Amino acid sequence: MPPAMIELQAARDTSVDEILRILRGSQRQVPRPSEAVTDILYDTFDWALYRDGLSLAVRTDAESAAALPDQLVLRSLDAASRPIVQARAQGQRDALDFAARLPPGPVREHLLKLSPIRRLLPLVTIQRRVTNSRIEPDEGQGLLRVAIEERSVLGPGGDLCGALAPLIRLDAEPSHVERFAAVIARARGAFAACPSPGAELDEALALRGRRPNDYSAKIDERIDPKQRADEALKGVFRHLLGILQANVEGTRAHWDIEFLHDLRVATRRTRSALTQVKGVFSASVVEDFRVRFAWLQQVTGPLRDLDVYLLEFARYRDALPASLRLGMGPFHEFLVLRQAQEQEYLAAVLASPAFTELMADWQAFLEAPMGAHAAGPKAGHAIKAIADARIRRMAKRVRQEGLAIRPDSPATELHELRKSCKKLRYLIELFQSLYPRGKLTRLIKLLKTLLDHLGELQDLSVQADHLLDWARQMYRAGEADPETLLAMGALAGQLSERQTAARASFAEVFSQYVGDEQQVLFRRLFGHH
Repeated sequence: MPPAMIELQAARDTSVDEILRILRGSQRQVPRPSEAVTDILYDTFDWALYRDGLSLAVRTDAESAAALPDQLVLRSLDAASRPIVQARAQGQRDALDFAARLPPGPVREHLLKLSPIRRLLPLVTIQRRVTNSRIEPDEGQGLLRVAIEERSVLGPGGDLCGALAPLIRLDAEPSHVERFAAVIARARGAFAACPSPGAELDEALALRGRRPNDYSAKIDERIDPKQRADEALKGVFRHLLGILQANVEGTRAHWDIEFLHDLRVATRRTRSALTQVKGVFSASVVEDFRVRFAWLQQVTGPLRDLDVYLLEFARYRDALPASLRLGMGPFHEFLVLRQAQEQEYLAAVLASPAFTELMADWQAFLEAPMGAHAAGPKAGHAIKAIADARIRRMAKRVRQEGLAIRPDSPATELHELRKSCKKLRYLIELFQSLYPRGKLTRLIKLLKTLLDHLGELQDLSVQADHLLDWARQMYRAGEADPETLLAMGALAGQLSERQTAARASFAEVFSQYVGDEQQVLFRRLFGHH
């Protein structure tokens, strides 16, 4: 027996009348009320939903949009399962932002697990006009419901980008399917299979001049091992510049804190490659851009510190005794105000001549043909040999600095080790296409574990220092009562205790990194050191 419901797709320029003519044949067609809905599809800037095989739409019934709440429709891109549909609360008809601000329900819970801190941004709007009718047999009972969906793709400003091919849905009562076998056969012969939601999204994005996964903060630049070092490095730097520039708008608008994070990581990677891969470019070029990218790293630091503190604020507050938690309220207000001030300052910096000129000068240097600027003595060397040598040297430094750490070593030595670990990780990531992916992944994971531990030590120290400094500022300004200062003091004590515990476990964490098996792997990949 044929299925009771069939979904098909007509050619793009096929009209509704032509589709109905093909379907009904000599049978009677009865028009039914039409429908109109609008889907605004969302994802995070880094495509978290798409990478997880999902799409999210806010669906509005255009015929009764003022009366009904929007629906949130979370569905599989391959249509393998039924979509999760959840109504938005009344009064929430503005655009989406963060999953945590959605009304309680299955969509919210799923998105919170997937991407809790990234803002949901509109990708594309699809207007759907559905023409409904039914086909009735000339004799006997039964009917075949027909829905023809015309789809228009709109851009962010509501401008028409183009139309998608019409969709057709045929739906009959199971007991009446056989009576419409000829109609169904005719439809299958005239029209194609219905595309998946993923194919629809891909096509709609293409009409907007976009493609899925068109942004990633990961390094995926492919390098020829025998390529000239200056050409290869310029390719890596161009990739990093693309990541940095892609995050400027989101950082200026503070859409979410990951825009600034990715901008800073791209900046650090650029600085690291500039200073660590020596002898490829002239010393004057390296020094000029080293200083200017160091400035960019410096001016973006205060806001990032505040972003992280506010991200962790609830956890910090909840770790305090219940009697002290209320005292954290004024401190939270202080941090929010400071964050707004730093955000305003950074937005101005990213619109300043200094930043604009840095981006323009750096891009001009990267796009200039070889020979247009002074080269370093190693410019023509094969990039693989240079990468091997620099990674070996930095790996040796990390090993020596780590083994020299003792329980009574000053915090500055741990900080220097962390900086060396970062430089090593960046070098490996920048040149990862030169090495076997599986083995390199193991080393990066080891480095990440070590860096996470060293980062926690550093962050706890910095956060404790900031906390005491902020307490002094609030006290002098009369913005902190005794309860707030007491709560901040208790929090500083907790941070200090966590720092002591992390320091005590450093030797165990480092031993995992410096073990014989891992050092053999280093030598096999990069040579002896």
